[in-house]
Amino acid sequence: MTASPSNSILRHMAAEMAPGKGKPSRDEELVVTPKLLLPLAKHSKAGAGLEFVTHFFTNKQAINLTLMHIPPSLAAVWAEETSYESLDQIETQAATADKKGRAVVEHAGRKLHADGFPKDNLEHKIASPQMSKAKDIIREARNGMYDAVVMGRRVQEGLADVMDQSVCREMLEGLSDAISFPLWLCRLPERERKNVLLCVDGSDPSNRIADHVGFILSHEPGHSVTVFHVHDPAKTDPMDAEAVVNQAIEILKEADMPEDRIKRAIRRGTNAARLIREEYDAGNYAAVALGSAGSDRGFWNKLFVGSVARTVFKDLHGAALWVCF
Repeated sequence: MTASPSNSILRHMAAEMAPGKGKPSRDEELVVTPKLLLPLAKHSKAGAGLEFVTHFFTNKQAINLTLMHIPPSLAAVWAEETSYESLDQIETQAATADKKGRAVVEHAGRKLHADGFPKDNLEHKIASPQMSKAKDIIREARNGMYDAVVMGRRVQEGLADVMDQSVCREMLEGLSDAISFPLWLCRLPERERKNVLLCVDGSDPSNRIADHVGFILSHEPGHSVTVFHVHDPAKTDPMDAEAVVNQAIEILKEADMPEDRIKRAIRRGTNAARLIREEYDAGNYAAVALGSAGSDRGFWNKLFVGSVARTVFKDLHGAALWVCF
């Protein structure tokens, strides 16, 4: 069983099928590098998302970042209330919001450039609010064919404040069908952490996150990946556990992840969340990656089905959770 096509695979296919281009030779083969969307709220001057990408990537020349701010929607004005004064006020509010948004994006761009990201790899975007912020982010992520959306999380705040409360709750409820890209939910990084713990179970979302991790790390030599599976002896045969891990490793290799940076670990037990936490703490990982099933559920339940991801993220510190659906 192979992974369903992810954005990274689709981008490879799109590059190969570009109009007017024949099949490139090995020396001319187009290299497709990771493209990440980093939405910035008005308070994102030093957020967890910015800090995570700065800390995690050692090969910053291979990463493309779009820094996007969505200004707040302006108050609606009814036709009978329209006047030169009201229109002028709306234009003034829009100009002020745009100016503040550009300041947020430019500050983030300067910080990332100072930390080693080339200016040419940083795109600035001020999006015109059309729907809700969550839907605007989803629209941009899908239209731009990003490999992931990186969402920061302020210290000491609840899960509903991954970016800001209204945006996160809408993205984490009811929008599951629209989301076809991985999410990176970031904590402020602890500098000594590195590598990725890839938790697999053989499901389609698990295969998609394996493909995603392989694609990202194929361009990032500073990290290895540990393929981790929790084997419940009461439910599956030990050979099934080996098959799940082997399948994930094959997907990683197909995504151009070097085999010498792939490790494996199988733990026996029934409490997957606890065993993941123990492995995460022992290995000092920079990110925990997992697939989340439950396509018939709302986004919140889909992200935290079976409470495994909920528990992992609740106790996660100094790292990021990468999730595929």
